[in-house]
Amino acid sequence: MIARVRVGTVGFPVRDKRRVLGAVEIIELTDGRFTPPSRAAAKKARRTWPAAVQATVQSSSYLVDPPRGGASLPGDPGGYGGFQTSAENVALWDRCADYAAAFEASALVVITPPAFTPGPSNLARMAAFFAAVDRRGLAVVWEPHGPWEHRRAAAHAAETGLVLAVDPLRDEAPEGDAAYFRLGPFAAMGGRLGVYDLERLADAARAFADVTCVLETPRAIDDVRNLRAVLAGAEPDTEGADDEDDADDDSEGDD
Repeated sequence: MIARVRVGTVGFPVRDKRRVLGAVEIIELTDGRFTPPSRAAAKKARRTWPAAVQATVQSSSYLVDPPRGGASLPGDPGGYGGFQTSAENVALWDRCADYAAAFEASALVVITPPAFTPGPSNLARMAAFFAAVDRRGLAVVWEPHGPWEHRRAAAHAAETGLVLAVDPLRDEAPEGDAAYFRLGPFAAMGGRLGVYDLERLADAARAFADVTCVLETPRAIDDVRNLRAVLAGAEPDTEGADDEDDADDDSEGDD
């Protein structure tokens, strides 16, 4: 299968935005992970990006993990978290979706913390929440942290209509037309991804028609360039001078 693969980063340093935007095809924005910026902020930020660079957006962690002091959110604080279908939680989801749509993002990324375990009540609340909310035509990507067995997470994602984010160096992506590869800080063991791992990523991508691959590795920009080289059939540069100021979690929406 000839895959369409977009390679990019999780977050990016705002102070070096031009260089990063010149190196990537997609960025998973992190500035909505608590209180999402406004639609106006999203549209303003999007105008500063090249049209060819796409985006996904992290949703608010408060949908599953209630805020603990200091967060300025409307309504009853007890209405947030736990994938409740409360007025507060649904309105927060709508704000996340509004921001993503205004940024012309392709997906919302939901990251659940280790405390959100695969018990029956959690599974039921999560399923009910995503049945209730308006997804606005956005794909919803889910990355579970904590004691989730990979097959159970994949099954729950399929049952709930979510795309399971996977690190294909560790777990096999569920079958389907599209995949979302997400590599965290420890995937490269403190340095660049090696040729073997780059080739494994490229091979994993070939099983799908459409792949988003975002990297949060220590040398994310170098890894993006090297993976794009491997996908194009070229030689990666895994031993040259390190690029500086690789991707991180600085705010993007208000820049």
